[in-house]
Amino acid sequence: MFCSHCGAPMAPDAAACAVCGKAATVNASPSVNLDKASLYSADDGGIPDGVKGWSWGAFFLNWIWAIGNRSWIGLLALVPYVGWIMAFWLGFKGREMAWKNKQWDSLEHFNRVQRKWSQWGVGITVGAAIIGILAAIAAPAYQDYTTREHEAQRAAEQAANAAPLAGGSILDSNADNLPTSLRTVAGQLERKTGADGTGALLLDGQALFTGEDARWQFPLRSFTLAGGKEAILIASSGGRGNSCETLFYFLLADASGVTPTPLFGTCAAQGSIAQRGDTITIKLPDVNRASTIVLQNGVVRADGQVVSLTGMNDPSR
Repeated sequence: MFCSHCGAPMAPDAAACAVCGKAATVNASPSVNLDKASLYSADDGGIPDGVKGWSWGAFFLNWIWAIGNRSWIGLLALVPYVGWIMAFWLGFKGREMAWKNKQWDSLEHFNRVQRKWSQWGVGITVGAAIIGILAAIAAPAYQDYTTREHEAQRAAEQAANAAPLAGGSILDSNADNLPTSLRTVAGQLERKTGADGTGALLLDGQALFTGEDARWQFPLRSFTLAGGKEAILIASSGGRGNSCETLFYFLLADASGVTPTPLFGTCAAQGSIAQRGDTITIKLPDVNRASTIVLQNGVVRADGQVVSLTGMNDPSR
């Protein structure tokens, strides 16, 4: 006997068709139904012609397609390593599973739904591929752009750091023509090297300091201040390893003697220096900017902050 709706074989006493699920009367021979395929065989398990075939929707959307089509075994596509195997298996067998696991109005209805699944699967995959290609092209271009921007900004900062003070002059503690001695209001200031190769800064023949830092100190230049006073810039270039090339300090001199300021600087040996009245300004390059040191009224300020004398920046230590 055969179902009058889909033509599938069915038992004479069955209340509903096992294939289409509809209550049906039975006929002695299979009927032809234009909505569902009418040709079945025992070999295809009740699968009509037009159902079998590759499913791009099941392949590309795999576990999503499996939920939508009640093919729960397709959730194995979420399992690592097994996922790709299951995706191919769904591509080959998905349409048959979907036909068995859902109620369809007709073969045309089934194919229409599966065609939409395939369109969405192909569309999403192609769209993702296009986005990936665009991202692969755009990411290096954006990285190159940001790199050029950073380099331009760094070059601008370096140029600003290297620019000397207006009306000033270059300060270079490594220059070849540095003075070995200076005549100051407090006496003759000079650097001497002993027989053992160690250096010392002398004022009228007497060592100013005897600490470790004194071995590396030497005068750079003198600045005349009001009231018969002077400010002598001293460099200290050594004894700190490669991490810090040079620091500076001032000797504030008058007829009674000299008084040192704290050591200051960015460890850079070159910069620029300018004097306006009794104010002396030094500009030194730093890592990402320029540092400005100002001597005024005997007080040293670095970037606006007073440099106080401590055990770490005492030139007599």
